[in-house]
Amino acid sequence: MPSTRLSVTGFFISLLAIACFALLLLAQTNAGAKLQPATGVIYQWLMWLGGIALLLGIANVAWLHLRRIQSGRRDWELSLVLIAVLAAVVVAGLINPLGAQGPLVEWIFDYVLAPGQSALFALLVFFMAAAAYRYLRIGRQGGAWMLLGALIIILTQAPMLVPVLPASMVAATDWFIDAPVMAALRGVLLGSGIALLVVAIRMLIGKA
Repeated sequence: MPSTRLSVTGFFISLLAIACFALLLLAQTNAGAKLQPATGVIYQWLMWLGGIALLLGIANVAWLHLRRIQSGRRDWELSLVLIAVLAAVVVAGLINPLGAQGPLVEWIFDYVLAPGQSALFALLVFFMAAAAYRYLRIGRQGGAWMLLGALIIILTQAPMLVPVLPASMVAATDWFIDAPVMAALRGVLLGSGIALLVVAIRMLIGKA
């Protein structure tokens, strides 16, 4: 009986999600001005749900790391650092009336978080180089074309080489990135979004 009640509830939630999705799609057409009040409410709901989900995610992460510290698991020191930084940022935002725009919070973001992100993205270069060495080999099927395309894109995007290379080559590469590559990327993102929507609906109606 509980499973039936849950499936019925999930069915109505799925209908509500599909109706909201349909309204957001219709809002992109000529009828968007008439649907603006309804879409405005939907966007407000999304903001509220996103904020609540973010708070629940932060609470879950904090609880997991607190349990790791309490039990003394491996690398519990890193969990302690995460909890300390999390608490420092939260306290810094609460004690200042400006909140996230406060000077202390901005200093943490500018001088702690931003350098850490820069270092992380810098390390990605080595992982990308290792992946290119493993998968962009000429001996692999299609590897020569992939390696050639990667080299051309890298050369035409380097600021030091752009003035030296022919303008037609740079323009052709820019068109290739803006048209075919971007079209394929948007197709992948659209397909992924539709797949996630279908999976969410199946989970809500108990078909997963």
